[in-house]
Amino acid sequence: MRFDRGKVWPHPVLRPPIYGDDYPRAEFEVEIEVKRVRDSTAVEMDASFELSDPDLLRLVEEGSARYALLVKASKTHFRDLYTPVGRRIQKVFSAGGLSGRVEFAPFLVSTRELPGFRADGWHPDFSGRAFDVPAGAVLAEDVPKDYWIDTADEAPLGSILGSRSDSNLSDGSWGYSLDGDRVFIVMSEGDYAKYTAARDSVNNQPEGQYLMNGLYLPALMAVLFEVDQDPQEYEDYRWYASLDQRLESLGCKPLGSQNVDRLRDAQRVLESPFAKMPMIAQAEAESA
Repeated sequence: MRFDRGKVWPHPVLRPPIYGDDYPRAEFEVEIEVKRVRDSTAVEMDASFELSDPDLLRLVEEGSARYALLVKASKTHFRDLYTPVGRRIQKVFSAGGLSGRVEFAPFLVSTRELPGFRADGWHPDFSGRAFDVPAGAVLAEDVPKDYWIDTADEAPLGSILGSRSDSNLSDGSWGYSLDGDRVFIVMSEGDYAKYTAARDSVNNQPEGQYLMNGLYLPALMAVLFEVDQDPQEYEDYRWYASLDQRLESLGCKPLGSQNVDRLRDAQRVLESPFAKMPMIAQAEAESA
């Protein structure tokens, strides 16, 4: 089963209004909460289905229809269909079972043949009609929901922050972008070439902490402050889950919190880069 925005069904199907009006006064949707198990790559899922059409609800109550949730993760080649007896699914996926982009596709499906089925909530175009619905047919579907499952603790920085050039920026200035898989620090094409050369030359060297303090630290602080103001605008991005999980693992307040010390939190995420700068480390060694 796959969501096809232009699909034409042989019988009325309850879909989001933008994709069909077979049931103009009814709704079908699923609320999904996905979170990593602390100190593990196992994933907890809690899904609750909501359905408002009386005739479809009657089918569910008598066992002639059931809710279904198709879970797919291409990165781990995972695919399974869950059909709860009620309207809620609680499931713990084993460590490593889900990773990367995971799709949750909700449906309502018939469990037996429904000869001569009709519903009062159908569009007037179906007035007086009835349909023979086969077992296993889709009766309702919602738009699939995508989540990013990241093992952020295995790559605390690389899964959150990246860098790229932007031809619209002038030399000597930088910014950041939040609309990708990672938070990207952006700079002019000329500065980006210099930056990558400098970064590569100090890779795994103490001098690399100057980049941490002069670029990554202020960028991460700015991101934390911005996301805290409106977390719902960003919560569907892959980096959001990585950053939130990283904060949780460090004992920091989650994204969306107010009145928190994000300067302290940013330094903890970057593992206290100030103390690792060569000039500070050298002065500390000389005074010891």
